[in-house]
Amino acid sequence: MPTFSIIIPVFNNAEGLERCLIGVFDQSIPKDQFEVFVIDNGSIDDPAHVASKFPVNFILENRFKGSPYSARNRGLEKATGDIVVFLDTTCKPSKEWLISGLNCLKNDVDLIGGAVKFDVNHSSSVGEIYDSVSNIKMKETIETRKAAVGCNVFVKRKVIDKLGHFEEGLRSGGDLRWTHAAVKNDFILKYCEDAYVSMTPKTLPKLFQKTIRVSKGHPKLWLESGDFLKNFIKRFLFFWLPPNPIYLYKNIKESSFPEAGRYFTSLFFIRYLFRVISAFGFLIGFFKILNRQK
Repeated sequence: MPTFSIIIPVFNNAEGLERCLIGVFDQSIPKDQFEVFVIDNGSIDDPAHVASKFPVNFILENRFKGSPYSARNRGLEKATGDIVVFLDTTCKPSKEWLISGLNCLKNDVDLIGGAVKFDVNHSSSVGEIYDSVSNIKMKETIETRKAAVGCNVFVKRKVIDKLGHFEEGLRSGGDLRWTHAAVKNDFILKYCEDAYVSMTPKTLPKLFQKTIRVSKGHPKLWLESGDFLKNFIKRFLFFWLPPNPIYLYKNIKESSFPEAGRYFTSLFFIRYLFRVISAFGFLIGFFKILNRQK
């Protein structure tokens, strides 16, 4: 059996890290078949204490604090596995996660994005339910954008050798750019339903922070893809319009919690709010690019 290197960046989520590592060390394959790297990139809630409870390699990222991609790079520098797995502290892997990911990497597949199932129910807050409906659509991202979200990704060593590491210092967008670059280099990216993780959803304040951070990184992605003008006009101008209720309904039905339909009105207005917030994020990212070019 091939060996695995599991790379987990952590930033102020020691509680999530413990839940994540419990899932990692509950895998059905022998523990000597995988190594685990936990990289702290500036936390203040002592993830080192949590990591000390498990047989992991704990690394500090001191240069680019707050960058999950620099943290992942520190893990890549130490990783020895045949397959590198990127995992986030918000995710708890299912028991057959590693073996399922390995099975999906057969038949000339080079990298996969595993399913992400949000841990939500009727007792969850409306913000958490909105997160489960609107974010981390792994299958859709892979099939339509030819890229994968980095919270649950398996990569063969030859892809790492070809592409190298992530861009240092990034706060968002690096996983999409890197996996899309893999596809452009003729590596095969597929979605894997069976290699799933259970994700802890974000509350509204956390979603607000994430929306600003992610939307600021989009203009750079658009420049690199050569579709900056089209995307900027589409995203900035159209984001002032109300969201499409039919698309929202489709998102709900395909989500981890299709019963969220009873909260449709609240989810609709929250989506409208976050579309407007995203438009401001795009502007911030755009002006950052202009300032760098001066």
